[in-house]
Amino acid sequence: MNASFEKAMKLAALSGLKVTFGPALLLTAQRRPEGRHWVAAAMAEMILDKTGILPSRARLPLLIPRAMSGAWVARESMRADGVEDPWAGPMGAVVAAGVATIAPMLRISGTKVLGIPDAVLGAAEDYMALQVGAEAVGLSMCEVKEAAMQSVEDLREQVAPALQSLQSAGAGSM
Repeated sequence: MNASFEKAMKLAALSGLKVTFGPALLLTAQRRPEGRHWVAAAMAEMILDKTGILPSRARLPLLIPRAMSGAWVARESMRADGVEDPWAGPMGAVVAAGVATIAPMLRISGTKVLGIPDAVLGAAEDYMALQVGAEAVGLSMCEVKEAAMQSVEDLREQVAPALQSLQSAGAGSM
């Protein structure tokens, strides 16, 4: 049970960093088809985080979904390991909210004290989170990369027909 709880709390912590990381890693490791959508969302979240257009994850509007994600991923991780613990969800929510509150402070300190650009710290944070998460769920970084590439390919296949339709409609109106 300790290994299951540790894995669940790691995934919850990752949900505090990026709301989509915990579910994306868990569902990918379980080879569930909906995992590819979470992987796409995780990639988008990583990009948006570097643009500076998102408010701080420590602010209530972004803290709530992180806590919910942490609760869900902790509970689901424990269930997948055959452990029914009624405290897994609440503990996952607390861990995710705590990480979401502390991580921005660390990034701000790193930028102000060390002079490291926030985007660089964010990229390092993402890499560390992917390493920890991949290890927690038993994926290699190559498998994480493959899941990301497959997600991009899935998106391309879904978007291409719509783009062709728009091109055809635009060409027909001229």
